[in-house]
Amino acid sequence: MGFDDLESGGAEVGMAAAVAEPAITLVESSVIETVDQILNDAVEANASDIHLEPQKDRLRVRFRQDGVLVDHRELPVDMAGALTNRMKVLAKADITERRRHQDGRIVFDYKGTAIDLRISTYISIHGETVVLRLLNPRSQLLEMKHLGMEPRMLRRFIEDSLDAPSGVVIITGPAGAGKTTTLYSAVNYLNNPHTSIITAEDPVEYVVDGISQCSINTRIGRTYEDTLKHIVRQDPDVIVIGEIRDLFSAETAIQAALTGHKVLTTLHTEDSIGGLVRLLNMHIEAFLISSTVISVLAQRLVRLVCPHCAEDQNLTPHQVGRLGYEPKDYPELSFKHARGCDRCRFTGYKGRVGVFELLVLNEAVKDAVVAQKSSYDIRRMSIETTGLITLLEDAIQKGLQGLTSFDEIMRHIPRLGKPRPINEIRRLLEN
Repeated sequence: MGFDDLESGGAEVGMAAAVAEPAITLVESSVIETVDQILNDAVEANASDIHLEPQKDRLRVRFRQDGVLVDHRELPVDMAGALTNRMKVLAKADITERRRHQDGRIVFDYKGTAIDLRISTYISIHGETVVLRLLNPRSQLLEMKHLGMEPRMLRRFIEDSLDAPSGVVIITGPAGAGKTTTLYSAVNYLNNPHTSIITAEDPVEYVVDGISQCSINTRIGRTYEDTLKHIVRQDPDVIVIGEIRDLFSAETAIQAALTGHKVLTTLHTEDSIGGLVRLLNMHIEAFLISSTVISVLAQRLVRLVCPHCAEDQNLTPHQVGRLGYEPKDYPELSFKHARGCDRCRFTGYKGRVGVFELLVLNEAVKDAVVAQKSSYDIRRMSIETTGLITLLEDAIQKGLQGLTSFDEIMRHIPRLGKPRPINEIRRLLEN
């Protein structure tokens, strides 16, 4: 091949490249549009999480709505790599790294509102799975009365816990139980011009006017440990620790309460008694727990039955037995059940409500903690002496009110003991 032939071949290649370039731009544009559409759809659906999961023959996109994963759409599996890379670019993650899990953050503009997303990539056998958690600033702070607490429990939580001059208030439950919403409702209640409130969170999920909020950033050395060392030097009245995750954060909360501060924090435990046991297992001295912890509020979220398609459901004897009752005592127990309609996307549910268990420590419970009694003994003493209403009992009350279904109660609520008679539960919870 001569020089002229090479020039001719080069021209042909150049023409091919010129033709191919719009196609490449078109593919990139399609990927960008697809990612933007998924993020827009998630915000509009009020989803809390987005899951992009490559399968053997497709890319599955699911949203978590009202705590349940629902299918959103399916895409060709060969789009998975391009979509993942686009999200990595937005999160400033390493697009060349496909062997290790990564984390990042995306700020997405939705109709002029900045939506904060936390992204996590996970290496699976079919490719990188991507999960995005939406921290939606459109979410409104709920007033305490809108959380779903029964009147008597709400009054007690405010008067005996939040209005106390000092001490530790713990909100506990598994991930996705609504702890942060309850925590910030309490912060909002305490927020006034005469109170200094300071927080340490990972990350900040609600921005509240009038308080000092700090978002943990380990990449620049702004760790929980470093932040908590400085937090008590800011002359606060109320300290909010996003989560007690280790001995250091637990000791900081206890010491702050001992020096006259009010501390609000969260823990991951199954019930209210588990919050006390968890602190003991962290090797916090029992006498320090009993002298600083005011209350432990355990909670779950259950879906609300759609009011547009709800109908009565008489529980079977087997279902009554699963609630912990003798079927002969409640032969006509009735909850609500929903068929599903277009207003609830044919799920039968629309929205969620909190189920709560409030333990306010009295002297008997404090003595049991100091004596390091078993969780069973502390629970029994709390029910007998403090009027503790269990998660199951509060859920049964909400079922009887037609708010949630038997299936939701079975799916979310721990059954750690037999519930009291229904009339007794109503007497303890209602006005």
